[in-house]
This record gives sequence, structure tokens and C-alpha cells, in this order.
Amino acid sequence: MTEVISVKIIEETDKMNWELWVLIVAVLTLIASVIIPFAQKKYEEFRARRNFQFYLKKQIGLVLNLVTTEKLEYLEPSVKNDPKKDFLLIKDFITKLKSDFKEHKNSVQPRVIFMLLMNVQKLCHFSYQLRHSISTINLQTITEKTLEHGKELSKQELAKIYGLILVYESYLSISLFHDRFGEIKSIKRQLENNLWTSLAVEKDLLTNQSRLNDDLLVLNDNENSLEELENIVLIVNQETKKYFDYDKLQKKRKKGSS
Repeated sequence: MTEVISVKIIEETDKMNWELWVLIVAVLTLIASVIIPFAQKKYEEFRARRNFQFYLKKQIGLVLNLVTTEKLEYLEPSVKNDPKKDFLLIKDFITKLKSDFKEHKNSVQPRVIFMLLMNVQKLCHFSYQLRHSISTINLQTITEKTLEHGKELSKQELAKIYGLILVYESYLSISLFHDRFGEIKSIKRQLENNLWTSLAVEKDLLTNQSRLNDDLLVLNDNENSLEELENIVLIVNQETKKYFDYDKLQKKRKKGSS
């Protein structure tokens, strides 16, 4: 006689669905194989662009520093023994010089002529310093690096960089061509190791009316060159600050400190 033994079958409802997990892992692996290389590429492009921008701003920062921090002593043309002096940034200096030259270019007062000549020579010296700063920047290398990273830069960034390079290249030739005032004899340029370092004035200059008149004639004969020199310096000042959004940053700083 056969005994029947009952067997209780228990269904394991909490058993893990391995097929589902395998499918999820496979999908994630596929996504990772696509996303990770893409993300790495984008990061490398970002890093290359950032490094190039740092390099560029470090180079051009030399010019920005000069136009935004260097203050020139401006002598107000006057017959007074103790004329008014102002220390002005280049933009304000040129604005004053334009106005005073227009007013005093036909003056017969030795002191007025002397101060006008001195201000013109200080402008020329600043122009020389600016030309020297730009000359230390390897514009050819910047152009090559811009071409190298061109695909990583926006059209707007490329336009800004190429525009600034063009301005700097133009400045080097235009400023040198229009500095016609090295022949001024009353206020001489002092050179050290072929670098223009300072200005020299003779002690009896104010009593030498004929020399002052001759030098004022040099200014008047080269009035167009003076204006071209002033304008190209202003363009470099404007375009350099525009590249760095300098004026916007200054406004933000003023708002933040107020």
C-alpha cells in the first residue's frame, strides 16, 4: 500500500528579477559609453578654451594695466608761476589737451607755450610706453593660438580677438608715424639704453622766446599728426577696456561697495 505524502509548495514572491536588473545595467552601460566620451570631449574643449582665455588676458593685461592705472601729470596752460596740476588717466588727459591746444595754439605767452609743449611731450611719452607694451606681446603667436582654438571659441569671441589684434597692429605703425614731435628742442627726450625714460628742460627756457616759438610752430605744422596720435591712443584705450568689459566691471564694483 502506497502512502501519499502531501508537499506544500511555497512560491517565493520576493525573489529578485535578475533579468530586469541585467537589462538596466546593460542600458546604463550603453548610455555611459556614449555620454562619458562626449562629456570628456566637452570638458577638454572647455579647459582648452579657458586656458587660452587666461593666456590671452595675461598678455593683453599689460596694456589694460597701462591705460587704466597710469596717470599723467597735466599742466594747465597759464601765465601763473604756480600753474594748476592734475593727474589724469589717458582719456581725460587727451580731452584736456585737445581743448587747450585749440585755445592756445597761437599763444605768444612763453609759460603757456611751455606747458602746452610739455603736455604734448607727455602724451608722446605715453604713446611710446603703450607701443612698447604692445610690442612685448607676440601678436603673431596670439593669432596662431586663436586659429588653433578657433573651433572652441564662439563667433563673438573670435571677432573680439581678431578686432583687438588688428587695432594693436595698426597702433604700432600709426603712432610711430604720427609722432612728429621728437624735433622739439625746448623739451628734450632723454634716452637710456635706447629707451625713452624722461624729459629734460633747460633752466633758462622761459627766457628763450624764439626757441619756444619755433617749437610751437612744430606743433602747428603737425596739428593733423597730433590729432591722429590722440585718436589712435583713444581707440586702443577703448577697445582694450571693451575686451575685458572693464567699464561694466567697474560699475558692478561701485554698486557692490555702495
